[in-house]
Amino acid sequence: METAKQDNTDIPPETVKKTIAIVQILRLGDIIQTIQTAKSLRQEHGDKYKLLLIARKKFANHLLDQINEVFDECITIDLKDLVLKSETVNLENSLNNIRELKAKISSHNIDVCVNLSYSKTANYLMSLITASHKIGPYYNENANLNINDKWSQYLYANVLETSLNSFNLVDLYKLIIGVSPKEDSSNIVKTGNKNKVFIHPFASDKKKVWGDSKWVEVIFKFLRDNESKEVFLVGAKNDQEACKKIINNPLLQTYNNRINDLTGKHNITELKELLDDDSMFIGHDSMVSHLASLKKVPIITISLGTVRTAETVPYIAGAYNLSPQTKCFPCKPDTACDFYQCHADIPYQTVNEALTIVSNGEELTKESLNKKLSHFHLNSINITKSAYNSLGLLSLESVLENEATYDETIRKFFTITWSYLVSEIEGHNEFPKISDKTHQRLLTDMKGLQQLFELSEFGKKYSRYILEEISCETPNLNKIKDYSKKVDEIERLSDIVSETHPQLSPIINYGKVARANLHGDNLVQLTESSFYSFHDQANATSIMYELCEKTLTQNQKNKTVKPQTTIR
Repeated sequence: METAKQDNTDIPPETVKKTIAIVQILRLGDIIQTIQTAKSLRQEHGDKYKLLLIARKKFANHLLDQINEVFDECITIDLKDLVLKSETVNLENSLNNIRELKAKISSHNIDVCVNLSYSKTANYLMSLITASHKIGPYYNENANLNINDKWSQYLYANVLETSLNSFNLVDLYKLIIGVSPKEDSSNIVKTGNKNKVFIHPFASDKKKVWGDSKWVEVIFKFLRDNESKEVFLVGAKNDQEACKKIINNPLLQTYNNRINDLTGKHNITELKELLDDDSMFIGHDSMVSHLASLKKVPIITISLGTVRTAETVPYIAGAYNLSPQTKCFPCKPDTACDFYQCHADIPYQTVNEALTIVSNGEELTKESLNKKLSHFHLNSINITKSAYNSLGLLSLESVLENEATYDETIRKFFTITWSYLVSEIEGHNEFPKISDKTHQRLLTDMKGLQQLFELSEFGKKYSRYILEEISCETPNLNKIKDYSKKVDEIERLSDIVSETHPQLSPIINYGKVARANLHGDNLVQLTESSFYSFHDQANATSIMYELCEKTLTQNQKNKTVKPQTTIR
């Protein structure tokens, strides 16, 4: 008996894993980005947590092999069963389906539920899930949208509303979940001579797709100049007609024996296996480009229309991206466009030369491009290469070594600002090389930043006045109302600053979202939360102002001397 008792005391109690559920009900590319995020979580914490993915059946079923490599379980949902959009679904059936789904998800005893979908459907789904903690947007019992964590507030305020976000979505997902950003030396493209070129010349939106004729020109010249190489066209079944238009073009008839039509013939797992060590990828922003990043093959993506390059570039170091310098790029989905200027601003000659260089295992550089291309082929295009920066985030570096555009400069400043403000992440960054035009615009920005800083300080001031009045033995309700009106007035004045200086809207939007999600159960706690949101806004403007000031000073020095200087 004593021996048995001793044995029992030596057996440690089994540790119950905490369960983290991730809601991702968007498309295939978004699920792949979520898989990459979960891999980073596994790398940092191992099997410490049980990972649960909640995704749409029509998309997740195509990626189950990839999902099961990282997640412990995947719950698939069919939105048709949950909404009244099908002839076979009535209100009673729909309610029963919702109850069954809720019970199935709740049976996992979720500790943390993270919404990475950012859609109304996902927000309502989050409200049905029982979890100890919720991260990301969800509707509360009063049908009000709640976003409590700062990185989700940033994503909601900026990624969905402005084009000035410079964070890759995978990095944002990692920051939301709590994975520390750091360089992954294994997440890099495997270069070398590649004889099989997989091309995905399709996309879901016309704005994002080059014309057939341009792809024909690229394929024709590439196969003519590279006799040992083959081309594989990939896509879904609904891309087959478009693929035939390309393949049946008279210009390509001579090379039909080296052009392979794979559209609609392979599922995602099979396509992934086809991307072997002798393969590379070129095409538009799509699920296939993200799939290629999982196999670490060389990648060239062509970004057009609504594509926000920094956000959606495949999450791997060493991938190339070609995008136009068109002023209206990137546009919004609802922006009408009769003539796609951004399509015309990417010459097929540049794409073909980039493809040839990369397929031969060489690095794409300004010098290698200038050997066969003229200035006219390069003056309307941005060519970038993905790499980890000093903050441990994936960023895009210019291949052509051009002066940083105004938007690129502002995005870099915002990356430094938000990384430090939200997560206290610091790094060493070189001052961007800027043009005189950008120099003047930054001077204008500094005036707007000064105005916004003053408004933020006033917000702190009146929030503090409210707290002081509440703390009195006999609070004056009229004074509290007057101070509250002042805070509302500051919000209206901030909107005016946003209209005058739209490039500052990320800071203003973030402040608005933060104040729409104040923490607290009483007036004191809510006012304290308001004070801190204005404090964050003031800090953001202060950091941005300092970055502008130091860059302008350095730019003036660089006109005579060019020392190697970095931003701290």
